[in-house]
Amino acid sequence: MLMRSTTAEAAAPVVPGRFPLLGHLPQLAVRRVDFLQSVRARGEIVRIFLGNRPVFVLNSPAAVHDVLVTQSRKFGKGLLFDVARPFIGNGIITSEREVHRRQRRALQPAFHRDGIAACVGTMTGIAEEQVAAWRPGEVIAMDLVMRRMMTGMLVATLFSTERPDGAVGVAELGERVAEHLTTVMRGVFVGTVLPAPIASSPVLGHRTYLSAAAALRELADTSVRQARQDPADRGDLLSVMFAGTPGNPRGMTDTEARDELLSLLMAGAETTSTTLSWALHELGRRPEITERIRAECAALPAGALPSAATLPYTDRFLREVLRLHQPNWLLMRRASEPVRVRGVELPRGAELIYSAVTMHRDPAYFPDPLRFDPDRWLRRTEKDLPPGAYVPFALGNRKCIGDHFAMTEMLVVLRSIVSRWRPRPVAGRRIRPVVQALIRPNALPMRVSPWPAR
Repeated sequence: MLMRSTTAEAAAPVVPGRFPLLGHLPQLAVRRVDFLQSVRARGEIVRIFLGNRPVFVLNSPAAVHDVLVTQSRKFGKGLLFDVARPFIGNGIITSEREVHRRQRRALQPAFHRDGIAACVGTMTGIAEEQVAAWRPGEVIAMDLVMRRMMTGMLVATLFSTERPDGAVGVAELGERVAEHLTTVMRGVFVGTVLPAPIASSPVLGHRTYLSAAAALRELADTSVRQARQDPADRGDLLSVMFAGTPGNPRGMTDTEARDELLSLLMAGAETTSTTLSWALHELGRRPEITERIRAECAALPAGALPSAATLPYTDRFLREVLRLHQPNWLLMRRASEPVRVRGVELPRGAELIYSAVTMHRDPAYFPDPLRFDPDRWLRRTEKDLPPGAYVPFALGNRKCIGDHFAMTEMLVVLRSIVSRWRPRPVAGRRIRPVVQALIRPNALPMRVSPWPAR
């Protein structure tokens, strides 16, 4: 059980086990989530050291909510995003303060419910095309397929300039982008937790990281140039970026639009595809849930959009996946001025870590936290939890702008799969989590079988 703060003002305790020069890097490098889980019992806010650099770890919903919402203007994005910025630009993920507010206002229309609804046809078409190509009894590498599918959906939405090679070209572009994204995210993680001289070593794939980042920038630049040549409003995100707003009447520059494309790809493709991989893993282990989702999807009226209102059980299932299998295990903030959080004085420049994974496994808020149970959300809804206890898309002014977009994508994909297929585990294959930039399955081969005729 988490130890709660009892003093009006205190220093954050240092977690035991600090090594000379290395600090807590060995524990974080080897144990990662388990290490962050282990420090929760030591206080609401504790200190660890990455080398000689102190980092404060937020361990309670109240501390997370205070930093992300109540006092959010006193915090910037932090070291993780400093590492990412040179390679993915200054888009909505990495930008700060007024620049971020202006960008968020400019992009918001694309993520309104009407805008998302307009994308459902494209999402469904991509999902159905890929799922229909599977064959009875075939073993599908679901982790790879989900990554390609979700990147393809984003590419079709973001990079919507007409392509002469049609759907095949979009799929190939999506696969290329997916490979680059995985490499870049791994490089950002390495650059965050390791000192720069070590992180830039060729042994750790730094050159591959730089090459992948350059390739992504070139793809985004090309897409922006092509879209700029055709000023017609195509109803896609690039059209939204080019449109003027009260705060920016000329719209985004080409560089700003490129950075936003990269930000949205980084935020949207890998996290969503990893979540879907874990969702399929759970379906393979729980055929009764698959059948329940299939029945709910079959009952969806023609023309009705997939949502929490129309597919309530499937939505609860996904929320439980995001709780137990949250892909983002480490996020950061930085104090931009001296600030007190939960009685702890943080100096200007203090680096902070919080982990949605460890928050989502707190038995105080999620009884029997390692048990997968979509119906727990009937007994205690998200609104009934303390603010900060469940943060799959973060909180406050930095909450993921595409949370409803991502949930809609996942509902569409699950509906397409379970309407046709029963995904099952492959005998003898152990699925285990691999913790790098995200927590992903080591591999996810699944055998697909058609439903028996009724």
